[in-house]
Amino acid sequence: MTGAPLPDRLDTARLTLRPFRLEDVERFVPLIGEWEVARWLARVPHPYGPEDGRAWVALAARNRAERASLDLLAIRKDDGQPVGGIGVILADGEVGYWLGQPHQGVGYATEMLRAVIPAAFALGLPRLWARTAPDNHRSRRVLETVGFTPLDAADHYELTAGRWRFLTQETA
Repeated sequence: MTGAPLPDRLDTARLTLRPFRLEDVERFVPLIGEWEVARWLARVPHPYGPEDGRAWVALAARNRAERASLDLLAIRKDDGQPVGGIGVILADGEVGYWLGQPHQGVGYATEMLRAVIPAAFALGLPRLWARTAPDNHRSRRVLETVGFTPLDAADHYELTAGRWRFLTQETA
């Protein structure tokens, strides 16, 4: 991995992705705290309350300072409302993301991934990977839409930097 600085902000057509802040806690906790969101996430407790949110903000800041992970809150540009989050563990390229229920099904997850992928590869990661729950068909569709391919296990997906360069050249 290169010593390039972690991005402070990534912009898409509809979203700004930026580090989590303490002042965001009251707005993102209700989204990730819903059972229908938390149940798909391996590392999120349920119930998830304000204390969990504050602990997450502190951990994400520490991980950023130590270059352990890049964790970003997705904010809608038109009204400043948080919609979800995305992160990459920089040691091995594991990607994880979530969206609050009111913001699912409108392409935000695809948009978040498409913004984070080139940033992660610019940091020198050779590959990104993600794991989904076997019955999380929506997440599988998102991963496949942006170019991830299933590996030997049906719930394990991968995208290499070389494949990403090929895909972006093909669509340019």
